[in-house]
Amino acid sequence: MSDQVLSQILNQLQQMDKRFDNIDGRLEKIEDRLDTMDGRLDAIEEQTKTIPLLQQAVLETLEVTKRLEASQITFERKVTAELNTHQHSIDILNRRQLRMEADIEALKRC
Repeated sequence: MSDQVLSQILNQLQQMDKRFDNIDGRLEKIEDRLDTMDGRLDAIEEQTKTIPLLQQAVLETLEVTKRLEASQITFERKVTAELNTHQHSIDILNRRQLRMEADIEALKRC
């Protein structure tokens, strides 16, 4: 082989070496970015681990709230019924008192 051909081969090999160095640099940057992304994904996974627990807590809270609402409605009905009963008793007592007052007035006139 001639020196010129060897020189061309050496020149191309040097250019390929530079290109490989450039590719290596780019691959290192990509690996760094992937490491960063892996770290971020790990953080996201850690943060989202509690989501099922939070969902369960919300569902349990909703269930308790529904039971409390049902209990409150039952309690309100009982209280309303008792108030109505007491109001009826008070009305009866008021009528008796009015009759007694009328009877007393009638006795006073006699």
